[in-house]
Amino acid sequence: MNTRAFQSPELLRAAAPMGRGDVLGILAVRNERLRLPVVLDHHRRLGVDRFIVVDNASDDGTEDLLAAMRDVQLYRATGQYGACSLGWDWLHPLLDELADNHWILTFDADELFVYPRCEQIGLQEFSGFLDRAGSDSVFAIMLDMYSEKSVTATSYRPGESLLEACPYFDSGPYDVIRDAAFPTFRLLGGPRRRVFWSPDTPLHPPSVSKIPFLRWRRGYRYDSAAHTMHPAPEQLAGVTGALLHFKFLSDFHDKAKREATRGEHWGGAAEYKLYLQRLQVKPELSLFFAGSVRYRGSDQLVSLGLCRTLDGFERLAGSAARVMS
Repeated sequence: MNTRAFQSPELLRAAAPMGRGDVLGILAVRNERLRLPVVLDHHRRLGVDRFIVVDNASDDGTEDLLAAMRDVQLYRATGQYGACSLGWDWLHPLLDELADNHWILTFDADELFVYPRCEQIGLQEFSGFLDRAGSDSVFAIMLDMYSEKSVTATSYRPGESLLEACPYFDSGPYDVIRDAAFPTFRLLGGPRRRVFWSPDTPLHPPSVSKIPFLRWRRGYRYDSAAHTMHPAPEQLAGVTGALLHFKFLSDFHDKAKREATRGEHWGGAAEYKLYLQRLQVKPELSLFFAGSVRYRGSDQLVSLGLCRTLDGFERLAGSAARVMS
């Protein structure tokens, strides 16, 4: 941590007291008013009971939007995102204070978490299954979502379905890269590597995997934007999920310009500088290609081998379906 740049987040609005078994949603945001209403609603429907949100000096109305939500515990951070470990220096102390022994879901403001049978099984039931199985953490692949249009033509208005705007993803290839840190491997691949990277690109393509759902213990720490963590949780679950990632809307070009200038992301925003360079050469760049797959639901991700399920979890889902009918 850069102690000179670090300032503890200021509490702006406290949510209702947290229940012992509440599932907590955790995120840091900056200027995310466009996607945030739909992203939070998705996770509410999954079963997130409370959100702990740190806003990093937004100037697009994000803070006012969040302050009006009763299930959001809202903080303001005025330090530099990059100097504060991409926001984790703000979030880790809050997690230790508020989330010890809670199941937490960490996600960005452009991500939707899904997992096998999430259409039938909520996060409370999912976490209960994991507790009974002796598991305390869930691995997830990140699937970059995109439209059949160019990125700049992929229009979107707040409140609209992100999946209708960007229904496509790459089903592969995804490479497994070994890592010393938990969970001891990462995934690489998807449309960003396919479109923006070439053999002579001087930086490695982004990791497309995270550990977004886990039972938090005081002292846990995420590394490398939640792709790895330490110390290692005790047991990674056999059921895995996915983070549907909606970066590539029509605002992406402007964001690439802004973030390349700010330089707050990894490597002085080297990744955003690469995106901007490619978009300047080809302004009508599209991620769509002959192998693009339209998203149909969690069962599809299991059938494609992108998510894993277990027989016991399928039996739980079958019981839930019978009760609902």
